[in-house]
Amino acid sequence: MPRILCASLLLITSALGQVLAQTSMDPVSQVDPFIGTQTSALKDNGNTVPGATLPFGMLYWSPDPIEGIYRYEQPVTRGFSLMHLSGPGCGVYGDVPIFPMLGLPAQPPPALPLPYQARFRHEDEVAQPGYYSVKLDSGVDISMAAGLHSGISEVRYPAGGDEHTLLLDLSRNLTHVSDASIQIDGTHVSGSVASGGFCGLQNHYRMYFSLRAEETPAHVGTFDERRYDQAAKAAQGPRAGGYLSFSPATAIVHFKVGLSFVSAANAEANLAQEIPGWDLEKVRQAARSTWADALSHAVVSGGSADERKVFYTAMYHSLLHPTIFSDTNGEYLGFDEKVHVAKGRQQYANYSGWDIYRSQVQLITMFFPKVGSDIAQSLVADAEEGGGLPIWPVGNDESSCMVGDPSDGILASVYAFGGHDFNAPAALQAMIRGASDPSVHSRLYPERPGLAEFLSRGFISESPEHPGSASVTLEDESADFAIAHLAQELGEKSVAQQFLHRSGQWHALFDPETRYIRPRDESGAFLPAFKPENYEGFVEGNAAQYTWMVPYDLAGVVRAIGGPGAVNTRLDAYFSQNGSYALNRGPFFYIANEPSFGNPWIYNWSGAPWRTQEVVRKTLRDLFAANPAGEPGNDDLGATSSWVVFANLGLYPEIPGVAGFTINSPAFSKIKLNFDGHAVNIVSPGAPDKLYVRGVAVDGKPLQNWWIDWRTLRNAGTVAFDLASSPNKQAGEAPPSFAP
Repeated sequence: MPRILCASLLLITSALGQVLAQTSMDPVSQVDPFIGTQTSALKDNGNTVPGATLPFGMLYWSPDPIEGIYRYEQPVTRGFSLMHLSGPGCGVYGDVPIFPMLGLPAQPPPALPLPYQARFRHEDEVAQPGYYSVKLDSGVDISMAAGLHSGISEVRYPAGGDEHTLLLDLSRNLTHVSDASIQIDGTHVSGSVASGGFCGLQNHYRMYFSLRAEETPAHVGTFDERRYDQAAKAAQGPRAGGYLSFSPATAIVHFKVGLSFVSAANAEANLAQEIPGWDLEKVRQAARSTWADALSHAVVSGGSADERKVFYTAMYHSLLHPTIFSDTNGEYLGFDEKVHVAKGRQQYANYSGWDIYRSQVQLITMFFPKVGSDIAQSLVADAEEGGGLPIWPVGNDESSCMVGDPSDGILASVYAFGGHDFNAPAALQAMIRGASDPSVHSRLYPERPGLAEFLSRGFISESPEHPGSASVTLEDESADFAIAHLAQELGEKSVAQQFLHRSGQWHALFDPETRYIRPRDESGAFLPAFKPENYEGFVEGNAAQYTWMVPYDLAGVVRAIGGPGAVNTRLDAYFSQNGSYALNRGPFFYIANEPSFGNPWIYNWSGAPWRTQEVVRKTLRDLFAANPAGEPGNDDLGATSSWVVFANLGLYPEIPGVAGFTINSPAFSKIKLNFDGHAVNIVSPGAPDKLYVRGVAVDGKPLQNWWIDWRTLRNAGTVAFDLASSPNKQAGEAPPSFAP
């Protein structure tokens, strides 16, 4: 990268004082939890959830529609359930929906062909970090605030009429209920729900709850699909439920609830420790304070109000998952179905592995190294208790959703970005075992399907047993690179060399004639009738998209395709349709799917960094917006949102497992990154109007390539971007690549 001219440095220094003097907005007030809840222009949905939760909180209290995940375009609810995931492609959890209503349904809820329901208007709905409220068309007004494992609610009923009821229909959630139990003792309700089946796969969990009401109900009861039973204070079975009915004179009902995956007693203990009183506003303000602290790790100035809202909401969504799985006493249920104690740490669950290893875990760890370390140690525990590293754990079980071995990328990235408070040698051994032994399983599922063939041939062939083989091969090679890099960091040089060599086997699927990655059949031949847009042999993508998915050796990809000129021509077509950036499905860049996340920065390796700057900014402005339809596809537990955060910062962790960032132009004139008491100021005078980067200096020292090492950023005082209105076409040096 050309050195920044002295005059430019003087201008930046002058502007620095001005931007540092700007007053930053309260980050919590900039978050809009409704972003991503409505179908986007790409006919996809962010699947985000607007309810009340804390960073990485177990409790995620939110309304559920008649079927599936919250939809902004469907303002109707059948209850407010206690746990959700934000942004997945498939629903799960949604357990213990609590429905405030007048009277009771004429028939027990499990017998109804459609659930009881209430409509509402969005103007009567409020969603803020840690808090949610809505007034239903029935006249019932409910508000709720969140703790880590617990929450508190206030329900205001309209005057007169039927009894004021809290209905707990344990038979309904977002997948299916295999068993449930409920016990009612005056103002106390406890029980559990057994479920699973995330994405139709074989996984299961049992969640326990403990609910307490402040007011005494006039009567209580239980039900199944056959009848209400006011005399029975307990019920068991997949159709069980219960209710608390209060006198019409009781205009306001307060209740609070705790969760656990160990026992109802632990759920009660969690509740007692976190919310001992009945002051909802106190809990709400504590939640707001927790979120303010979390969001203040990245403070931005400049840009429009909508751009700041998109940024802070993305930061918010990035900090929702994985979720805490251990209780306040440290206990958690392991993959071996035994109770363990997480000493001095939290156990985490619900990892969208295939999604989050690319950028989200890096974001979490750089700001919260203890959280990152605990996330890593949780995976180590999962491997020790379940047999192998999981791909997509739900609760204390493996779903094996998606492909590859993403735990390797997660573990290596946590360590690279400063999360060292976990047993890294044990993590490395688990990674090596899963990459070397085809018999290794996480619960019911193999850690690396097709590993035996991969070890013997250097690739996995396409077959009914192993569909999407080209994608799986590339994912496994990225995982091998992560093993190599962590091994190098830990001084295991021979292991590092072995797995770096394995990561170079992507060449086995590269067709020198078409210059694309192509799947091979069982004979070793490339699949016939090739077109870059064909999906056969790939997972949620095609050759046009997956050929770039060698993030650790992009210099090798550039050479294989034919050099910078050929690569830039292909990239221009990839990002363009009919002369304008398409940014959609087909043989084009598709930001709504994770394998494409790093694509805009490939221009930094092919000598056209100004194109990176254009594509990143256009993607942000065209496809992300401060409205419910403002996310182009599934947020995938925060993965897409983490991309938005990094793209706005002007930094992207292109290579999983490597501690550094490739560069684009920041979208804000001033960004303050707070790392455990040390502040780093990123100043970009003229942003966002000035798009193009002429140079970057760290504490006055110009960078020479389009890369900044994590440790350099972490210890810097000021990172100054010199921006211009026209592109700087002096390419400078490419970022690093790693080839055998």
